[in-house]
Parts: sequence; C-alpha cells; structure tokens
Amino acid sequence: MKKILAVLAFMLVAACLVAPKIIAPKHQEKLAEIVASINKATGYSAHIISTHSAWFGSENKVLVSYDISPLDTSGQSQKLETELLIITHYGPLLFSKQGIVGLYSTDIHISGEKERPILNWNKDLPLYQLSVLGDFNGNIKVADSIPKFTNPDNGIQFGGYSGQGEFKAQKFSYQGTLQQVDMTGRLPPIKVEDFTVSIDLDSDLDTLMSGGFYKSKTNFSLDRLSVGTNTELSGIKIKVGSDLDKETQLGTVTLDYYINHMTYGEIEVNDLAMLTELTNLSNRFFTDFKTFSNKVPVHVDSQESNYEQLLTFMQENIAELLAQKPQFNVTEFKGSFPEGNFTGNLSSHFANIQTPTLNELISPDFWLYNTVIKANIKVDEPLLRDLAEQFIANKMRAPKNAPQVKLQVQRLLQSLVDGGILKGPEKTVIQSDQYFYSSELLIKSGQARINDTPFPLM
Repeated sequence: MKKILAVLAFMLVAACLVAPKIIAPKHQEKLAEIVASINKATGYSAHIISTHSAWFGSENKVLVSYDISPLDTSGQSQKLETELLIITHYGPLLFSKQGIVGLYSTDIHISGEKERPILNWNKDLPLYQLSVLGDFNGNIKVADSIPKFTNPDNGIQFGGYSGQGEFKAQKFSYQGTLQQVDMTGRLPPIKVEDFTVSIDLDSDLDTLMSGGFYKSKTNFSLDRLSVGTNTELSGIKIKVGSDLDKETQLGTVTLDYYINHMTYGEIEVNDLAMLTELTNLSNRFFTDFKTFSNKVPVHVDSQESNYEQLLTFMQENIAELLAQKPQFNVTEFKGSFPEGNFTGNLSSHFANIQTPTLNELISPDFWLYNTVIKANIKVDEPLLRDLAEQFIANKMRAPKNAPQVKLQVQRLLQSLVDGGILKGPEKTVIQSDQYFYSSELLIKSGQARINDTPFPLM
C-alpha cells in the first residue's frame, strides 16, 4: 500500500513538473496570435517588447498603441500608447482566485504610472487588472477591476469597478458593476449611481474579429444620474443586440433606450422608451469591409488616399448591401407626461437601386430620393396643448396661463389642422372624454406627404 501511494505521489509530482514545460510554448503561441489580431484591427498596433520565462511561468510586456491622427484636426501624427504587463503561471496547480487547477492563470496589469500625478488610488494596486484562467477543457474565466480613485483637482471620485465572465463552448458571458461616480469639480456637478453591464456573445473569436454579425446581447443599466440640482434620471437602460440569419446571411442590430423617470426643472416624464433596429444587413458586405479596412493604413498622410479607396470599395460592393433592402426602424417611441402620453414609430428602407456612381454616393439628394420613410405619432390633446403653451409663452415672454398665450395656441393648433399637418382632435378609445392629435408622414421618391398633404423637400 505504501509503495502504491509513493508511486502515485511520484506521478503527481512529475506531472506538476512536466506539465508547465508543455503548456508554456502553447501559451506564448496564443499570445502571439492575440497580438497579431490586434495588429489587424484598423488603427491599432501591438508588439511584445520583452519576455522572461521560468519553469512555472512567464512575464511579457506588450506595447499597444492606437493612431488618433484621423481624429486630430491639427494634422499631426499622434498615438495613444499603453504598456501591458502580462504575468502567467502554468498549471496544473495554480491556486488562483478563480480555481485551484488549470492550464494557466494570467494577470494583465496596466500600472497607470503616467496617471499617478493626477489620480490618487491604492499604491499597491494597478490602475487596471484583468485575470484570466484557462482550464483543461478550453474554457476561460476572466475577472477585471479598476480600483477606487480620486482626482482632487477636478473633484472626481470614482467608486471602483469589478467584473467577471466566462468563455465556454464558444459563448462568452460577462457582468460588471460600478457603484458610484461623483464629479463635483465642474458645473453642473454630475453623480452616477449603480452602473451595471452584462454581455452575452454566442460566437468564437474568429467571428468576432471578422466584422460580421453574430448573436449577442449587451445591457447597460444605471440606477440614477443627477446633473446639477434640477435634472435627474432614474432607471436608465440601454440594450444592444445583434443576430445573423444563417440561411439568408442577413444581420440585424437592435438598440433600445429606456428611462423609467426623468425630471428636468418643472418637466416630469415617465416610461420613456425608444426601440430601434437595423435589419436586412448583408453579412458579406460587412466582412468584406472589415477585410478592406484592415489593409488601409491609418495615418494622417494617407487620409486623402484612404477616402478615394473607400469610395472605390463602396462603388464595387454597395450593390450587395442595397440588394437586400436594409431597413432602419423605430419600432416604438413613447413617453408619459402628467398632462398625457405620446407614442410613435418609424420605418424606412431603400427603394430599388442599381449600382450607384461615385457622384451619386456622395450626393444627399440621391439618398433622399431613393429612401422610403413612413412615420406616425399620436399625442394626447392636453400634452400637445401644454407643450404649445410653453413654446408660445417663451416666444411672447409671457406667463403660460396668460389669455393671449392660450389664444395663440388655439390658433396655432387650428392652423396645423387646417393645413393638414395634424389630424384631430379625436376621441381616445379607452376614455371618451379624452382627445388626441395624430400625424402621418410618408417620404417617397424625394417627395413628402403629411396626412396625404404634399410637402416639398427638394
């Protein structure tokens, strides 16, 4: 029995000694692949500036930079640079916060030494830290954090950020939280409370880097945002999603905004929402554009040449995009005021378009003529009247309840009805004593009609 235990112990020790030597080259190979992927992204560059290897781990320094020349109006070449310190321990025994065993455990640090003169935070912590643990099944666990810091000169207090996620079976999930941010050194002061983010991606790394579409959901939420003493928003949510129909190879992107409650001075709004979508997007067009953009240099001296190349690419490939008749839709736009509610929606798509010329591509009239837009809005009568009174009172510099203001509002609403801009007032279905106004817009072939009344655009 003792001999068997001794043999098992010897095998375990041998495995712990040999395994790191096997894992090490694979880890360095993967790091090189990631650096190569960064270099393929437009404007970014990365290279390993130093490597120190040991039996049970390695230390790499990677310099990542981004060329901001196209964003700089001065015409000077500029780069933002960040040095990453990557410390890796090789398995099978790791004793990491995220697991005891695994292939490797990596900590990526941004020290933030350049920021030390302006920001105050725990001297024992980096400004940003990302921990990665890879297990024997190919799954990866991640956790990142930014410590609490202050900037006394600008009155900034950052409450610290932490997040964690997992890449498993070609799916990535992540959740992050930020408790509070105060910016009191500016006018008006701003306060952010309880920010959270969640990400769910159903895609492998190659698809993510391809520029095409895939199934994803990203949610941002903010419990409260205060600006000065008279503006406050609560229950803020932003939802971003994408999907790809594998049969048609058409992508969809959705972007939804929600605000549970907003006050701005004396104005109060509840249940604000705007839901938007882009549909019928050619996956092939966007993957081809990503391939094209990776080959185009990002430098201030090449901007004119890049613009010419972009126009050439668009002329050669836009037929693929337009043939699918992509749409932009506002599926819902609504809000509730104390005086009443409003609702609306919009749909738009391209008409049948042949391959346009370069001159057509840069002409706003071409796009206006070849875009079909339908929109409608409905506003409760008390709300529309209240908004009109505020507008007229401001123009007349008179109280909102002044008789002359109310008279002008009545004349304004009546003139809009007589001119065909508004329909109404009509009775609501639910409450017969309530009324609403509505309006419908159609833009087609460069012409607009509001409630079937022609309205010139060009």
